[in-house]
Amino acid sequence: MQPCPGLMKAMLKQAIDPATSALIAQLLPAIYEAATHPQHWLEALTPIVQLLGGNSGLLFSHQATPEQRGIWVPCQIAEENLRRYVERYHAFDVWMQRAFALGVCVPGNVVTSDDLLPREEFLASVFYREFLANHDIHDFCSGVLHDGSDPDIPIVHITIYCPHARPTFGNTEKALLAALIPHLREATRIGFRIGALEQRIGIMHTAVETISPALILLDAHGNVVFANDRAQEHLAENDSRLRVVTGRLVAHGKQQIKLDAFLQGTPSEETMIGISNQSEKPKLWLIRVPLSLKENTPSDARRPAIALMVIDSAAINAVDLKRFAKIYGLSPSEARIAQCYSNGNSHKEIARELDLAPATVRNYLQRIYCKLNIGGKAELASLLARCQ
Repeated sequence: MQPCPGLMKAMLKQAIDPATSALIAQLLPAIYEAATHPQHWLEALTPIVQLLGGNSGLLFSHQATPEQRGIWVPCQIAEENLRRYVERYHAFDVWMQRAFALGVCVPGNVVTSDDLLPREEFLASVFYREFLANHDIHDFCSGVLHDGSDPDIPIVHITIYCPHARPTFGNTEKALLAALIPHLREATRIGFRIGALEQRIGIMHTAVETISPALILLDAHGNVVFANDRAQEHLAENDSRLRVVTGRLVAHGKQQIKLDAFLQGTPSEETMIGISNQSEKPKLWLIRVPLSLKENTPSDARRPAIALMVIDSAAINAVDLKRFAKIYGLSPSEARIAQCYSNGNSHKEIARELDLAPATVRNYLQRIYCKLNIGGKAELASLLARCQ
């Protein structure tokens, strides 16, 4: 049983006069404020209950509690009553059962008790006799905001309850709630979208801080958009190897020219460089990872276009080579060569240090790349830095 769209429009035209329309408009700021500040939903729901002449109301996600990323906003309903409903009377909720059986749980629909089942049947139900009657409720006016078809948004209803002191809800109340449904639907949609994004951001932030090495994100113009805690430690040091000045990444002296060229390079060019200064501090290795931007992204948007992994050569030198070799199935010689190469040493320098022929060093590196399934120095340095 689904209300005819034409009938609903006629109801709206008939039931909502200019004064009521103005009153509804006054409710909208609170509704959209709650979209981004869910703690304000009660402030948005209370005047809706009053507008329809109810004694209580509930904005809730069917089968999804707040702990399950749902929404439950009670107005003039005690927490104990909600608990009793969940634990016992949810199974006897003839309103919800009949609504699903009739297929009226469609976004935009507004129904009352009499739309769902005969009055006599409702008053004889366990749900009314044992639960609703004790809380001065004999009717409801309910609207469907979401039907659960969106993976990020559960089934969401708004329900206003009618006390025994007043007649059951009619077309006027249904029209009032129907006029608010599009705004409530959009506000809750925004809220769930923000909640989903916050959850994903939280997961990514945890990964970035606990799994990733020092990480800096830059936009297409070279401005620093984000730096995780490990990167902030490098940027805050006073040795001038790497700093942020007026939002841009700055290296020591002539290293700046090399850094600028590196950041502007194409993906096919060098993806790893070392930044040092005149002190005896080890180099900082920067590994560049281009990030793809979606088409039609505004040119002035501060969106990350480049990810820089920052690895201190001291971390590479401190790696337990026995552990590294065991984890990745390398021989002691391969592990040592991997460490030397990750620290920026050339084939000839490694050959002199380890008393090997340059060709032998190249053969070792080919075997290392094959065993680790990697393609270059940047990936090798990243693996070593993580193995501490």
